[in-house]
Amino acid sequence: MIILLIATALLVFLRAFQSQNVVCGYYWWAVLTSYGMAIGEVAVVLIVVEAGWPSIPWVGTGGAIGVVLAMYIHRKHLQGG
Repeated sequence: MIILLIATALLVFLRAFQSQNVVCGYYWWAVLTSYGMAIGEVAVVLIVVEAGWPSIPWVGTGGAIGVVLAMYIHRKHLQGG
């Protein structure tokens, strides 16, 4: 299930990163991030369909890791914080 945690962390990272791109008006980053999100969405859905309900803690933990990391990286490296 570690692959589910990693896939979810990456997907949520990209979603949160995309949100920051939109707010800050970073058009090219938004375009590039969209393709990563498409890959992540398909990967997570396929893994969850196979794993079922036991995937919930892995998805939740991956989501928490992804969102916090995206907020930190975007503010630190793109917004000059």
